[in-house]
Amino acid sequence: MEPGAGSFPAGAQELQRELDRVADRLRVLGPRLAGRGDDAGLATVRRTLQELADLGAAAEDRVRRDVPVLGAHALADQVLVLGHDVLAAGSVESVSRAHDLLVALRRSL
Repeated sequence: MEPGAGSFPAGAQELQRELDRVADRLRVLGPRLAGRGDDAGLATVRRTLQELADLGAAAEDRVRRDVPVLGAHALADQVLVLGHDVLAAGSVESVSRAHDLLVALRRSL
């Protein structure tokens, strides 16, 4: 999904690019983190997932819900779904914050 200039807030293309980069990295590193018992690394990813979910909920004025803990092989899909929820909400502030969260996550992996 490539955001169009008129349908998404400023920064949407940057967020989409970062989502793709993080998802690609998680497809490889997620199972490795689990395989070597890197609980701290998995916790960092899951904390970021929850923050993305909270951003999307706040931007859409929804009740916040806990992100389900799925296997490490599902982390990339979770980050994409939650990131696209933030994009769809259309909040410039949420998009900017989501981008910052993903950059920090990618650099920590």
